[in-house]
Formats: sequence, structure tokens, C-alpha cells
Amino acid sequence: MELARILRRLVTREAADALPEADGELLDQLELSYDEDTVSTCEAVGAPVVQDDPGWESRVVDEFAESDVDMELEEFLELRKAEPDCERCPHASPYSLYPMDACEFSAGALEVVLTDAELRTQAARPMDPDAMRAYAAALDAALAQGHLRQSDALPVQDYVEQAARFLRFWADRGFGILPGDIDEIVNYAEPSDPGRRDEDEGPSPTYH
Repeated sequence: MELARILRRLVTREAADALPEADGELLDQLELSYDEDTVSTCEAVGAPVVQDDPGWESRVVDEFAESDVDMELEEFLELRKAEPDCERCPHASPYSLYPMDACEFSAGALEVVLTDAELRTQAARPMDPDAMRAYAAALDAALAQGHLRQSDALPVQDYVEQAARFLRFWADRGFGILPGDIDEIVNYAEPSDPGRRDEDEGPSPTYH
């Protein structure tokens, strides 16, 4: 979990072009070690890859036409065909903040719809599989007891049910979660960046 935290900080700084060269070398080494010593979510669930789709070539050609990549089409096809096909993965999260990452769950709304203060706080904490199952059970109880605030922004009951499902699903496969705070990203942004959040808005965790 600590290695994942370090990697996230380094990746965030790299994305903001604020990573010293020496730390860039460290990031490369840590990412390699992490990949070698862990099982990816896609591997754990046997997620489909792009070339499993009978019409994959047509899809990827269209994708290439709309992209701005510096490579030839044949190279792009070769690269994409073995990559996970998140669009067709049956385990993709319906509430992912970033559509490109199907294994995320945008948990920020839990801090809005839950009436219990402790459950709201717990939503932003790292959890191992046992803690994930316990929190999923607590979400089930909140649903059963009606301890929720309704929202015009999303279907609250389905959202909380899907959050509990997400936690159990990945806990049963041995994964923990390390909530990502959007502020960790936008704190590196320029003040004029339209994606920057106000400091008093509070965290908006995403489960990974």
C-alpha cells in the first residue's frame, strides 16, 4: 500500500511536469518492480482484450483516425490488439470518474448521500479486503435503514448498491483500495486551470 502511495505521488507530479529527473528514474524503477510483484485487476478477472472482439480492427482503425498518435496504423493495431478492452469488460464500474479506467469507482458522492458521519469519513480511508467487506455491509445497512440523502445528480440507491458490490467484488479477489483524492492532482495545477477545485470543497475520493 505504501509503494502504491509513493507511485501515485510521483505519477501525479510527472503529469504536472513537476518531477525532477532523478525522481523520474526512481519512478521507472518502482513501476517495474510494482508490475513484476503484483497481479493487475485485468489479470485477476480474466478481462477481455481488444482482439477478442470480432470487429476489433474496424474499431481500432476508427480510434486511430480520431487520435493524434505519432505512429503508423499497423504499429497502432499491433499495440492495441493485446490491450484490455474496458468497453467490453463485464466487470467495468458503472460509476468510474475516468471512463478510461473501468476498475475505478468514483466514491465522492458517498460523502454526500450518507447521513452517518463515520461512514462518510470511512469512504476516504484506505481499506484492506476485510475492511472493504465490513464497509460494504455498513452500506447495505444504510440502504436498508434509509440512512441516505436523495440527490438529483444520481440514482442514490443504485449508486450505493454498486459501491457495496464493487468493494465485495475486489475484496474477494484479494485487492485492497487506496482512495485517490482529486485534490492530489489539482494541487499541482495552475490557478487558471478550469479543472482546479476550491480548497474548501473537500476531498472527492476515487477507489482504485
